[in-house]
Amino acid sequence: MLSSFLLVGCGYTRHYAHVEKFEMETLAAPEIRGAGGYKEPNTANVRMSANVHVGSRDKEQLRGLRNKMDGCNDITQCKAYKSEEVNETVDGTYKMKYPYVEASLDYISKKELFLWGISFVLDKGVYGSFLLGVNTKYFEVGGSLGMWMHFRDFDYSGTTYSCDPFYGAGGSFDKSSFERGNGVGVVVTYGGYASAYYGPLSLNFSVNIYRPDPEYPADDDGSASKLGRTISEFDFPLVVTEYITAGYRINENWEVRLGASNIVGEFPGWHWGATGGISYYTK
Repeated sequence: MLSSFLLVGCGYTRHYAHVEKFEMETLAAPEIRGAGGYKEPNTANVRMSANVHVGSRDKEQLRGLRNKMDGCNDITQCKAYKSEEVNETVDGTYKMKYPYVEASLDYISKKELFLWGISFVLDKGVYGSFLLGVNTKYFEVGGSLGMWMHFRDFDYSGTTYSCDPFYGAGGSFDKSSFERGNGVGVVVTYGGYASAYYGPLSLNFSVNIYRPDPEYPADDDGSASKLGRTISEFDFPLVVTEYITAGYRINENWEVRLGASNIVGEFPGWHWGATGGISYYTK
């Protein structure tokens, strides 16, 4: 069961937009890959890949989320404030998105035992990452840090609460509903991988983690949202993407790969998909 998250939109204003319902497409982060085989010291090469991912379009209901007003002093201390009028329950849904196709370009360089690399991926947006690892005769391990600007549907709605302490003798406490959406997110990803290989065969396992961003679009004039000067800051549940793939090196340049992906995280359920692709290595 997901532990409770506080979704609080508080500051030094008298207007707070509290999101009470949202539905977001939740995407599998790109796979982390190293050299995929033993690499001679002091060498470098480029890898170009095309991959296809398929799976079911599951929905995951997020449990235990709350949107509390605690700490919103200039609202909760308003004489007209009524706690029973505030909805703390948040109805959140993650939608797993399949199928999709991606293309990637990797540069990998090895100096003695250690290797490093940079990757650029067209994966429902633009993804860039830096990799650092250790490459031995039969296995390699490493970690990666990336940034991902991706496209996804994000629809949310809720209530804007307003307090006017100068209205009448006791002030006023008003509320109004809103509904909005956003299609672009920018997140930081981090994770690691481990590979084993023998001859033309290889096996790779990787984990790539991100937390969906809580940003909201500005209005047409570029100002803060008309929903209120402060909007709830979401501490979205983490999304963890796992990959396990097997590769076969046809020759020095070409490799085919097949495996499975799994979207898990700070929510119940495992969401499996299949993945496959082909890679071309320069000499």
